[in-house]
Amino acid sequence: MIVETKIVGRRTPFERRPTPLPDGPQTLRSLLEHLVRQEVAAYHERQESVGLLRVLTEQDLSDGAAAGRISVAPQERSSTVTPEDATRTALTAFGDGLYYVFVDDEQIETLDQPLVLHADSTLLLLRLTALAGG
Repeated sequence: MIVETKIVGRRTPFERRPTPLPDGPQTLRSLLEHLVRQEVAAYHERQESVGLLRVLTEQDLSDGAAAGRISVAPQERSSTVTPEDATRTALTAFGDGLYYVFVDDEQIETLDQPLVLHADSTLLLLRLTALAGG
């Protein structure tokens, strides 16, 4: 499955990355829980792998230029992120309409809607931004 993320109103291109399909039947809720757990695990791994001296490679610079920002190292956090808290935040944000979800160009409107996912399916997470002064 391909996961795409995009923030409406930003000029950055869609971020596309392959991710393995979760096992068993899926709903949007279970798929989001699965993806959030993966992201939290990756976040913790990045936090643990930061050394004292970080040197940017040419690839780091070109990736940063393409993304519109260059990250030297993850920022220090006073508290850890738990999968449960991150999942709750993601589900609440969906319920509040802060992002839309599309599977193979079909909008998914409820968390408990059954999903049919294939190895070549595309999941689009489209984050909305608030307008200032409106």
